[in-house]
Amino acid sequence: MGASFAVGLAATNTGNNLLYLILAMMLSFMAISGILSEQTMRHLRLQRELPRRLFAGVPATFRVSLVNRKRRLPSYAVHLSESDPAGDRTASHFLLKVAPQGRETWQYPLTFPRRGRQYLPGLRMLTRFPFGLFAKVSRPLLPDPVLVYPAIRALAPDEIPAALEPGWRERDRRGQGAGLRNLRPYRPGDDPRLLHWKTSAKAGDLMVKELEDEDCPRIRLVVEEPAPETPSTALEANLSYAASVAAHAIRLGCLVELVTADGMTGFGQGESHLDRILERLALYEAPAAPRPLAIPVGALRVVHIRLDARRGASGQKA
Repeated sequence: MGASFAVGLAATNTGNNLLYLILAMMLSFMAISGILSEQTMRHLRLQRELPRRLFAGVPATFRVSLVNRKRRLPSYAVHLSESDPAGDRTASHFLLKVAPQGRETWQYPLTFPRRGRQYLPGLRMLTRFPFGLFAKVSRPLLPDPVLVYPAIRALAPDEIPAALEPGWRERDRRGQGAGLRNLRPYRPGDDPRLLHWKTSAKAGDLMVKELEDEDCPRIRLVVEEPAPETPSTALEANLSYAASVAAHAIRLGCLVELVTADGMTGFGQGESHLDRILERLALYEAPAAPRPLAIPVGALRVVHIRLDARRGASGQKA
């Protein structure tokens, strides 16, 4: 632009036709650059796939697809970028060409330093096509809200509460446990995986195992509120420990209930119930003063976790 101004000033002062031609060429390059860059950015759409779970301090892989909805014209030299929520870097990717009606995919990691309800920084599209004279940048796209769970880590043997020690009781009824209750002849519709081949070979007929039912432990996880002067690092470490204990218990097959001053989740199993517990822990906010806990009567196994306990890097109480 400075050179165009200088050439135009010289052409005006001298009246030289060659300088006017050079000025016209330079201005046309700027006009063409603006038109082609606008054409490149037009009808581009971003689609984002979120991870199933996000944990504080743990990199999560995001998947973004750039779709060119133009019927005949490709898009060239498109830069995609998104700032990392941790603030230490920016993920970026360069696409040389996106064909008409084409799709290009990019995977990249982002790390959220804190738990809770947050927003993604938003993707930006940039192009300097065709001559690099100007950079055309989009506004932040897809700043989706996300819920970040407390970090879950592997528990050391001395961190596992005594209430999580093996304690299944076999019942005298059929079920899906590990103990053998009876052997009987095979009937149509029985699970072939339950065939007892040695007994079938001896009896000359197919024999099926009947298994004992099991009564799995019911674990009540009670989260006690912190004192007002508790540092945030201790609070986050204890919430992470509570999430790790809940995940460990559920993956052992226990029935788990989370009790906080905000309420109870009820007993449940499986990954969907774990999501409910993690969501409650992710949205927890420490009050100005500890609130009373309404702990139901009749718990078989109770794990108390104080949110103001001091824990080291491994999660042990200091």
